[in-house]
Amino acid sequence: MKVLVIGAGVVGVTTAFYLQADGHDVTVIERNKSSGLETSFANAGQLCRFTAKPWASPSVPMMIIREVGNPLAPYLIHLRADIDMWSWLLRFLNNCRRTKYDATRTTLLELAVHSAGLMEDLIDTTNIEFDYGRSGILHLYGNQKSFDSASNEQLQCFNTEQQGKILQTSECIALEPALAQGGATYVGGILHTHEHTGDAHRFTTELSSLLTTRGVEFLYGVSAKQLLFDGDRVSGITTSNGTLKGDAVVVSAAVDSVSLLKPACSRIPIYPVKGYSITVATSGYNGAPKISVHDHERKIGFTKLGDRLRAAGTAELGAREKAPSQARIEALRKQTQTMFPGAGDFESAEPWAGFRPMTPDGAPIVSKTKYKNLFVNTGHGSLGWSLACGSAHTITEMIAGRTPAIETSGLVVDRYG
Repeated sequence: MKVLVIGAGVVGVTTAFYLQADGHDVTVIERNKSSGLETSFANAGQLCRFTAKPWASPSVPMMIIREVGNPLAPYLIHLRADIDMWSWLLRFLNNCRRTKYDATRTTLLELAVHSAGLMEDLIDTTNIEFDYGRSGILHLYGNQKSFDSASNEQLQCFNTEQQGKILQTSECIALEPALAQGGATYVGGILHTHEHTGDAHRFTTELSSLLTTRGVEFLYGVSAKQLLFDGDRVSGITTSNGTLKGDAVVVSAAVDSVSLLKPACSRIPIYPVKGYSITVATSGYNGAPKISVHDHERKIGFTKLGDRLRAAGTAELGAREKAPSQARIEALRKQTQTMFPGAGDFESAEPWAGFRPMTPDGAPIVSKTKYKNLFVNTGHGSLGWSLACGSAHTITEMIAGRTPAIETSGLVVDRYG
């Protein structure tokens, strides 16, 4: 079967990987000059397995209210006359209810665990290099209430593999001595040994190169403009370089999926949420953390990727500019240097900002549509790196007419009405 995949981010490229492995003739359409240059380019590098959770949680509404007026708030909302933004935000807040959060958490957990297993298999069979690490992720808490809540959640886990190890401050420092250098204070932490790390951009480009040798065609510098319909099927795609025909189409175009899918799925509630990162060169320095760290109060993840330290996080709703805010980049640099002062060359840190394709409930859309050969694999938000393999494998099963290995009711496009 000839399958057209729109988007060469980490989700689109892993989709191409599983489709090619299943015997399909695959063409990937990407508007940029290479793979993984947008949302996948410079994220925190954390591969969440048991810690994959929706942003829409019961604690978020109060956090947003508490930070109103703070231009450097972890979650910042720009007050704009944007109907789509306010509609999305109302749906997001509705999904912060405990019952909604728990349901989405279950959906994400199953997909993330499935994805992690597939990632291990992919690494074993391809041997691609992307600074993969298996040291776990240490979650740090600067607030006693949030630490107690997180600790209680771990104690209630019946699955011992899923349960994180609760650590006091001294134990956190013993585990990661780089924490002793900094000026940040914490009341404790939780170590999740089954969480892994890696460079999403390097993974995406390496996998793209491998797929090219296996016959997958990548059309770089080509923009998908419009889906072409013929009755209850999609017949092809109009692009900036002509029309492409295929037997099936998978849309994995992040935020751009909304406009492409509008004729087929009405209005999909995916909204761009801007995130930030800096990448610090660590060669010649010895103060970078060896284990990945997640700061729950500041909403920042820190991961050493080869000879670089990546610090990423925060969220801006309603931001329009692609360029990073210098104030937020400077704040991120200072926070990173405060935590790990001897980690690297902070003056030459590389700034980055990108738009995460967020759904209101926090789960991606991995789904069939009312058109028999049109499929959607998008809306992964900040979890695209963690969920890519599982989502790609699931959509491949759907295209083949097989029953996916996981429950997909929480991933369908129809859940938004």
